[in-house]
Amino acid sequence: MINRLKDNGLLTLLLVVLMAIAIRIPALWVVPQEAVISKPGMLSSLVSWINQWPIVSVVFSLVMVVSLAFMINEMVRSHAMMRPVGYLPAYFFILLQSIYLENMLVSEYHFGNFFVFLGLILLLRLRDGYSTVLLFYSALAFGLAILIVPDHLLILLFILACVLVFKTIVIRDVLAIVFGLVLPYYVLRSLIFINGWDVSAVSNITTTPLNIEGLGNGFIGVITKYSVYVSFLIVAMFGLLKVSGNYFSDNVEVRRSKLVVILFFIYSLLLLALHWRELKSFHLLTAFPAAILIAYFFTGEKRYWWKELMGWSLLSALIATLYFT
Repeated sequence: MINRLKDNGLLTLLLVVLMAIAIRIPALWVVPQEAVISKPGMLSSLVSWINQWPIVSVVFSLVMVVSLAFMINEMVRSHAMMRPVGYLPAYFFILLQSIYLENMLVSEYHFGNFFVFLGLILLLRLRDGYSTVLLFYSALAFGLAILIVPDHLLILLFILACVLVFKTIVIRDVLAIVFGLVLPYYVLRSLIFINGWDVSAVSNITTTPLNIEGLGNGFIGVITKYSVYVSFLIVAMFGLLKVSGNYFSDNVEVRRSKLVVILFFIYSLLLLALHWRELKSFHLLTAFPAAILIAYFFTGEKRYWWKELMGWSLLSALIATLYFT
């Protein structure tokens, strides 16, 4: 399986699509509508409306996840982050996005993460030549993500850290970032004022409150209840170690791209830690960097039987958790 996914041919692409369908479509028979978490963002009513039709919701989320998977795969290929690339990042991204039944339905996180990934793609293009306009468009995409999932407010720290990867920060960079983040909210409020729309979807935008009580008792429960996700996370950590070990063997541009992925991995884990009670939703954000790190762990010319076994074990554990427990 793993060696097959290292191939860049059309048959491998079709294999990944078919596996995504085989993993996610059976959720139609066990759709957990009552477990879907709704965020108080501007698309909450739209998501609730779509989820009235489970078939439409599951198919729509499948299309979004597969599209994002190939978008991320192409980004890894274009920035030469690993060799061979094949479709390993896309494959593991689909697996990570499918760990919990709740994520088979459309949620605000799918829409919000789309704009996060779009902002990342624009941000990574800074390695080809710094541009304040490109930085502004990247911040604009992140600003749209904040409107949809308000908990992304911490993205400002990540963007500033990424700019430092490429150059020294000047006041023009800060203004471009802040203006890009604020502009979507300003435009939306202006349209609401002009057209007299219902402002409840915007006025009630709040981040999820952090509840530290019971953290000690709940930590062990999280580990045992979410063992499949923890297994993927452990493999991602091994991938991170492999990336760090080979970091200086790449040229400067590739090192910068890898550093942005590592920074985003740290950011996503920080957000996950702050909202650990919503791990089933916030883990979707970690899927982007984790998929790249896991794919990097499985790269290499040598065919290790234990890597094949590990790949099959992760897939089997995922399916067993989804449909047989």
